[in-house]
Amino acid sequence: MSFEDSFRRIVGQLPGHEPRAAQELMAATIDDALRLQRHALIEAGTGCGKSFAYLIPLLLGEGPVVVSTASIALQEQLLHKDLPFLERALGRPIPVVLAKGRNHYLCQQKFWELDRLLPVTDGRRPAFEDLRARLTDWDMDVASLDVRIPEDLWSELGQTTEDCLGPRCEFHDRNPMRVQRQRMAEAHLIVTNHAFYMADVALGGQLLPAHRAVVFDEAHHLPAVATQAYLATIGRYSQLSLLQKIRRRVAPIPEGIARHLISLEATLFECLLSSAEGGAMPPSPLAAQQQGRTSFRLFPDGRFLDVAEGILEQLAELRHWLKSEPAPDGLLPDLAHKAPLHRERCRMQLDGLMRRWEHFAREADPGGDRVAWVELDRHRGTFDLKSAPLETGSTLARDLWTKRPAILTSATLAVDGDFSYFRRQLAIPDPVELAVASPFDYRRQATLYVPRLLPQPNEPGFAEDARRAIREILMFSQGRAFVLFTSHRAMRAAYRTLEPDLPFPARQQGDAPRTVLLDWFRQTPHAVLFATASFWEGVDVPGDALSCVIIDRLPFSVPDDPVVQARVDQLKARGRDWFSEYTLPEAIIRLKQGFGRLIRTGTDRGLVAILDNRLLTKSYGASILKALPDCPTVRDLDEVRSIGTESR
Repeated sequence: MSFEDSFRRIVGQLPGHEPRAAQELMAATIDDALRLQRHALIEAGTGCGKSFAYLIPLLLGEGPVVVSTASIALQEQLLHKDLPFLERALGRPIPVVLAKGRNHYLCQQKFWELDRLLPVTDGRRPAFEDLRARLTDWDMDVASLDVRIPEDLWSELGQTTEDCLGPRCEFHDRNPMRVQRQRMAEAHLIVTNHAFYMADVALGGQLLPAHRAVVFDEAHHLPAVATQAYLATIGRYSQLSLLQKIRRRVAPIPEGIARHLISLEATLFECLLSSAEGGAMPPSPLAAQQQGRTSFRLFPDGRFLDVAEGILEQLAELRHWLKSEPAPDGLLPDLAHKAPLHRERCRMQLDGLMRRWEHFAREADPGGDRVAWVELDRHRGTFDLKSAPLETGSTLARDLWTKRPAILTSATLAVDGDFSYFRRQLAIPDPVELAVASPFDYRRQATLYVPRLLPQPNEPGFAEDARRAIREILMFSQGRAFVLFTSHRAMRAAYRTLEPDLPFPARQQGDAPRTVLLDWFRQTPHAVLFATASFWEGVDVPGDALSCVIIDRLPFSVPDDPVVQARVDQLKARGRDWFSEYTLPEAIIRLKQGFGRLIRTGTDRGLVAILDNRLLTKSYGASILKALPDCPTVRDLDEVRSIGTESR
């Protein structure tokens, strides 16, 4: 039986199934790519049925294979809806494992160490005892607990790659990560998230077993997640925290080393504070400041480099001492036999900290391939130094694309059918490319409204006029709307102004967890939700409950984001068109995601309002409109009634 016939036989068992040409084409393209060991980029519009289009080719071939997603919601759909159906349709069980990162699992070494050190008067002790009571029948996954564990407690108990002893750990045989890896090796399908998969790539394949192929669903997130996988971070108290662990686990540290490190850490904070206030190392003019928090590019000067080099020198001294210092006399037997393991864990953490400092002390080059920045909180007296690669393509070309075929799919990968921007970001070599349109009739189901008289977003009075327009649109739609903003500040200001007088129930992002807010929205007639980035995508509210999506402005990248600024500077230095090559494609992909919240089924109808006249007045607006679903565009609300796409 041909693949096409097998595919139709399987999906034909869905209740009320109607053949979808786009789904069949996508599935056949993936099957061909897997057989020919080629990568594929596939944009599949909402409603194409892409999960079956990639699951069936994966399951009809050999395993193990991996599906990586960006959201828990999609993982749950795969595990609890799609795969159970496919098991019934195929008439056989599908060995499947959900793979999670180390931080989800308890480190038993840390647990018993903290049991010895945590005072009975510590406020976290009751939660710790709750954990102890569950150890015998618990799978060590924090997500499966029926009690809440404080974040500051779990940060001391969760596993990390940085200090994992592997086979040398006395709990190695009972390590849930080891059990997970054994189950993965026996599975046909491994479901995980992009962060876990990219961590595996960065670690050279230490987390996942060898596998035949990988599918990245919601693949538009992959460039950002890949950057995050190679991010180096050092916090204000990184050195102090390490000193405390060594004192606790090994022995008292020589006073000179400890004193110098603590002093240098304080000097570093003063140096960064001076930079934020326009001192010796001036921050970028695009520094972002909010409620005492400041972010700015780090262009290391002599003072900063002197401090960084001093910290590295003292860490090297600490490493030498840690290697040569004998175990203290008089340890209890149960502590004495663990002393070498504690010493090794501390050495591993020290090595990791020194590697991170290298990015700032010895690889700090404003024209290099990484960008460094500072996130400073004056009120709390803390900072985070961060360093990220400007491009991950060359690394992925070496560590990922040469290993196995990869299928990357999403509703938003291309810009008007052109995959070149996404392909360049990840340096994917010679992929098969396919764009299949949504089966929905957007000309009948949706209308785009761009208010006629609003000023442009950078002009005075825009915020006030935009809020009036939002209220007018909400009255027209009778609530039932997402109001999506490109910044938290704009969202809060609009909510604060509009909510008291709206005749509809309204809430804003941050009032409750995301899942709670979505449940409230689905169950509350005429509800209005004010939200930002995390609600622009991955949200599925079919039917009349969501009949209007209002977007305050075109979602261009924030210019004071250090990574964005550095990438723009790099393109400028190369004589490239930074706007058309980077800023505009990014905005189009984000806007397509926001637009996609409206129409989720073939019977949905509604209105998308974009309160940004640049869409129709700037030359680049035509490119944006061309990339959006083909639907009527109007300038007055009365025209929506005449078209008839408002929800009934």
